[in-house]
Amino acid sequence: MHAFRSSCAAAVIGLLFCRSAGAQAWLDPEAQKIAQELVEVATELEQCPAVAGVQLVSHVGFHSGFAPAADAARWVQVDLGREQPLDSVVVIPACLNGTGAYGFPTRFRLETSTDALLGEPELLVEASVEDPSSILPVLVPAGGRRARYVRFTAVGLVPQPRLNSRFIFCLGELLVFSAGRNVALQGAVLAPNSVETLPTWSPKHLVDGSHALGIPALPFASASNGWHSRIFTQPDAESWVQVDLGATHLLDEIRLTPAHPRDYPDRTGFGFPLRFKLEASLSEDFTRPDLLFDARQADFASPGDTQVAFALGRRPVRFLRLTASRLWERSGDFVFALGELEAFDGPHNVARDAVVTASDSTSSASWAPRFLVDGIGGAGSLQEEEAWLAGLARRRLLSVKSETLRGLQADGLRRAQDRTKALGGGLAAVALGGVGFLVWRGRALRARELEVLRQQISRDLHDEVGSNLCSIRLMAELSSGGAQGRQPEEVLAEIRHLAEAGTESLRDMVWLLKEGGQPKIGVLLEKMRAVASGLLLNMSWSFGAGDAPAEAVAPLSFHRDVLFILREALHNVVKHSAAHSVAIEFGWSGGQAVLSVADSGRGFDPEKTAPGDGIENMRHRAGQLHGTLLLESRLNGGTLLVLKVPTP
Repeated sequence: MHAFRSSCAAAVIGLLFCRSAGAQAWLDPEAQKIAQELVEVATELEQCPAVAGVQLVSHVGFHSGFAPAADAARWVQVDLGREQPLDSVVVIPACLNGTGAYGFPTRFRLETSTDALLGEPELLVEASVEDPSSILPVLVPAGGRRARYVRFTAVGLVPQPRLNSRFIFCLGELLVFSAGRNVALQGAVLAPNSVETLPTWSPKHLVDGSHALGIPALPFASASNGWHSRIFTQPDAESWVQVDLGATHLLDEIRLTPAHPRDYPDRTGFGFPLRFKLEASLSEDFTRPDLLFDARQADFASPGDTQVAFALGRRPVRFLRLTASRLWERSGDFVFALGELEAFDGPHNVARDAVVTASDSTSSASWAPRFLVDGIGGAGSLQEEEAWLAGLARRRLLSVKSETLRGLQADGLRRAQDRTKALGGGLAAVALGGVGFLVWRGRALRARELEVLRQQISRDLHDEVGSNLCSIRLMAELSSGGAQGRQPEEVLAEIRHLAEAGTESLRDMVWLLKEGGQPKIGVLLEKMRAVASGLLLNMSWSFGAGDAPAEAVAPLSFHRDVLFILREALHNVVKHSAAHSVAIEFGWSGGQAVLSVADSGRGFDPEKTAPGDGIENMRHRAGQLHGTLLLESRLNGGTLLVLKVPTP
């Protein structure tokens, strides 16, 4: 009783101390850590490219068919034409009205295969989207795996605006990079359940190279606008510009960047022809041209401030010619202009600084034939597309992290107060739990399972919480008397750590008690997600439980031991692994429940590393469930923990 009163007194002193804003840095050392992280995030954000402005494009992208529920699965698949090694997959959200992402799913998975039916798919990622409203891209590394087909499956659909009774997902563009090139450009798209309302939505718009992020360029102070024809009085005049690549190249892609001169800041797509043809030739006189693209029969939609790309499939080319047959209206007159022309042989733009000729030209400080191939377009220095998108994807992650940290920083003082209150509540819970335990022991007719479980909880209270409380009391007494060789900051930091551990254990125990004798498996799954979310704040993690029956029930002892094993495993990952990603899977089939935790950390050599108390505790709990606990690890190869127990 004396120890209990001393612990309560320490908790009260801590609560009063915590109410002081000046003491927050001592009682909550995380405040300083958060501030430092914010500085680091802000510094890294400055190095990431920024989107100059969201572009409204006529070809918005892909729109799935409608589903009756958010957890229905809808997918779209891209055929790359041949099997090849993949470096990364980039997904760009659709933007319908210029205010943000439209229809981007909350959860998705990416798979690759060499089989069109994806009979044996390889999973690239299964992830949740933290900010579905962001227009910034999501980049998934592919690690060089070979594939021909890439499938995007949305498993977290969003309500269709103004029609919450049906659910959809939309994408602006899907890019697949191999050796520096987007090999998905103008590939075949398979979508068994989709909407096609031209010109806005179509499966083919998923790989047409047009998206709301605009031109991959960094701001650059230059007078270069590009190439400009002479000024015509009629729209249906012919004007052409030609590029000599200097030698025959096998071209993968041609990319046209519209001009955006500074004296016409509000006229996007400046000078881009309404009707034109794109030709290639091996001879300068174009006596036997190869027609690459023909837009002479109908007006081509203005690209605005976005690029227009054409996939060529390794076609031999020496000369390129773009001929306009219906010109762009400027101010009562008509012109043909381009900001930049790029021709890619693999990752290399072989048109850079090439010889440019034209049927007619306007020459000034801003307009000249050589400016068509100087690497400047869209009022900036053109960037390598994959690296530019990777920078924007990094900006997306950092922006989410920054918002999270700012929220934590704003709540810092309240968090310190809440932790002290939680400690006091934990002490009260210990007292109430002790009384409840004594009363319970007198009721001999209770079910045997509840008796065993509460005995286990009693031991946990003594071992985990009681030990922490005694340590807190001792450290408080030492601090009040002047701890030998210990700084107040060190003492308070250790008190905080012990209080957090005790509160964490108490919360799990109170949760178990509140759920009654036979909680549903769905309740356990939600608690497992909450534990992972709380412990893996600075890691990429995923949680899968596809075949677990949410409505099935299990004894409290099952919930308790599975949850404690997961928490101990994640504590070990955070404390020892230095991992950047963790995959958690909970399966339920064939009379067996299987929990696996795999991290990408540094691992260890089981032959040279003795198991600690945490691993032994997990094995003991697995034995309580009549199951097994397997642990596999290797140096620099991550660690895999697998729990297998009979289903209740």
